[in-house]
Amino acid sequence: MTLDIQSITRAYDGLPALDDVSLTVRDGEFLALLGPSGSGKTTLLRIMAGLDRPSAGQVRFNGEDFLALSPRERRVGMVFQSYALFRHMTVADNIAFGLKVRPRGSRPGRAEIAERVRDLLRLIQLENFGGRYPSQLSGGQRQRVALARALAIEPRLLLLDEPFGALDARVRRDLRRWLRQVHEQTGVTTVLVTHDQEEALELADRVAILRQGRIEQVDTPQALYDRPASAFVHDFLGEGLQLQATVARGEVVSNDWRAPSDAPTGDALLCIRPEDLEAADHGLVGVVMSSLRRGDRARVAVSLHGRRLELDRAVNDPLSALAPGDPVRLYPRRFHVLAKSA
Repeated sequence: MTLDIQSITRAYDGLPALDDVSLTVRDGEFLALLGPSGSGKTTLLRIMAGLDRPSAGQVRFNGEDFLALSPRERRVGMVFQSYALFRHMTVADNIAFGLKVRPRGSRPGRAEIAERVRDLLRLIQLENFGGRYPSQLSGGQRQRVALARALAIEPRLLLLDEPFGALDARVRRDLRRWLRQVHEQTGVTTVLVTHDQEEALELADRVAILRQGRIEQVDTPQALYDRPASAFVHDFLGEGLQLQATVARGEVVSNDWRAPSDAPTGDALLCIRPEDLEAADHGLVGVVMSSLRRGDRARVAVSLHGRRLELDRAVNDPLSALAPGDPVRLYPRRFHVLAKSA
């Protein structure tokens, strides 16, 4: 049940929202579409759902032409940020809605619908809430009901459009863990749109990073973080330092630091994560800007070649003993080298 997207282009008033996008979503996979506002991720999701049509390209699901099917024929479940629950219906009726409106020939019987609703209420851990109305639920509970309604039709594909965007940080964290458990229980192929890096990296099997209507990179969360394909991906996924460098004769050289590297010869970018820097008697030269202790951790801000970098360290780390204005040398235990064109 693979979803294949080939060379999708979508323009509005002559301006491209998607530019030659190709992507494969594997059977049973949880894929996140991650990117800043305006990157095209919601447009791509709407094309999958049948709520928009591309200017060019193909979308096939299990070999079937998805673009030739109506949204209902695609059997896609959709969850929005705004919940989109019917206020005049109970929780149970909201969940059952997609089953009750099916054509008579494919509509399950009342007993089967009731059993399906009971199963889903157990799945979303709201067994005793079937008779309540949306106004009687918290935001997190409403979003669980919205997910149950999408799952009720036994979708071939589940699409989530910023489903936690309206919730506070703690509820978002709780629902992320719960959603991952639901995915593992149901096994339904899932695509999530989000601009929240932490959300994508925690939930997804793979992440597709979009920028200005094009896909920058698709990989597992760990591979994206450790081996970004471009400076944009490195900068977008968490804090990091990028320094001008040169690769020659098997070495990468940046300012006063050098190390062995098998990167191609030429101008390059040296990409470093804060957690990979350690105090040493040789390395990149910096100056401590501030140091703030909280419990057993210290937050040390260092200026490295004009860039401010926040380092989280244990209080017994040598960096934690430094004071503002102190010089420091930081050695990168790990680093990533990108060709300058990336």
